[in-house]
Amino acid sequence: MEDKNMGNAMLEKLLLHYSYKREPIFISNQEIHDFFIQNKDEISYSDFQVIRDYFLHQIKAPRYIFREIKQALFPDEKDTSTVYRDNYDQKGNGDTHDRDGISPELTRLDEYRELMVLRRYSRRTISSYISALRRANGWFVGEMGITLDMVNSFQARKFFMTIIDTLGQSPSMVRMYRFAMTFYFTHILQKKLDLSFLDGMKNDKHLPTVLSRDEIVRILNAITNVKHRTMIGLLFASGLRLSELINLRVKDVDMVELIIHVRMGKGRKDRITVFSASLLEGLACCMRDKAGNDYVFTTAHDEFRERKRHISPRTVQKVLENALLRAKIGKSVTPHDLRHSFATHLLEQGISLRYIQSLLGHRNISTTTIYTKVARPALKGIKSPL
Repeated sequence: MEDKNMGNAMLEKLLLHYSYKREPIFISNQEIHDFFIQNKDEISYSDFQVIRDYFLHQIKAPRYIFREIKQALFPDEKDTSTVYRDNYDQKGNGDTHDRDGISPELTRLDEYRELMVLRRYSRRTISSYISALRRANGWFVGEMGITLDMVNSFQARKFFMTIIDTLGQSPSMVRMYRFAMTFYFTHILQKKLDLSFLDGMKNDKHLPTVLSRDEIVRILNAITNVKHRTMIGLLFASGLRLSELINLRVKDVDMVELIIHVRMGKGRKDRITVFSASLLEGLACCMRDKAGNDYVFTTAHDEFRERKRHISPRTVQKVLENALLRAKIGKSVTPHDLRHSFATHLLEQGISLRYIQSLLGHRNISTTTIYTKVARPALKGIKSPL
């Protein structure tokens, strides 16, 4: 059924802006926040209500982000939304029911979140697992008329068949659903859900995209903004993950030794990596007048907070996309491909795999060995005598 709110221009603009996400459910609270910041001069309170009600109705997005936006942009407006009032009580808990009287909301997500925090899972992992549970629960309510709490192994098999065969989800996404559901059943519901039918699932074997030195130079030359050029250059020069780049703090950059201390990287592990002296001037500009605990790459003025936030992942992605167009690079390249390029170029220089593994923060050397398949060492320059 077509949503009655879809005629709203600002809602359509938001969904179009994040269309690369494939489905609105994948748009994060941070990205909703960023959209309102970027378009605050154009968004009316009516637009705000339509966007908020759409997200709450469609995907049950956590209520705090909309409360935060309302307090900052529309503090004096009175809420007239029946969807909001009817579906959410004062604590932000869902109170909707489907036609069979089954609540479509999972009632123990706060307990789930708290336990994952206690076990020191990263905020990103917690957010991903909870989103996966909500999507899975929505599927079971819509397709089978039951909540996730009621699912047995046979019903779970139908769900995984759908996301693998019909939706074409990647093995890594399937594993995330599996781990999220297993943790929920084992530690929150304290009952077993047999998902052993997923054992032995094969991984996709994709070789990483690697840019040549000439392509890297062309991309950097296509970026005129100092901050933007520095952050894209740093992805290639240090092998940082996108999340590590945006969370990089001034105190973690050693401008003398040309090293970066990556704190709480993937798997909550610290490590050391390197960067190029060619980035010193740009980094100095980005860190000027900042305290040690401040982010290196920050947004413009943010009305929501006194201190500046780090840039969003989408900002970095957009900068790279625009640079690829201007540089006329005919490849599909992501920020993570710059990390792949960093590792591959080191391997081509003769740096050992063990050292590269340490710089990248890989737990297993087998993850690092994939770069041997795309590296082009000097031996490949030898011509056949024929």
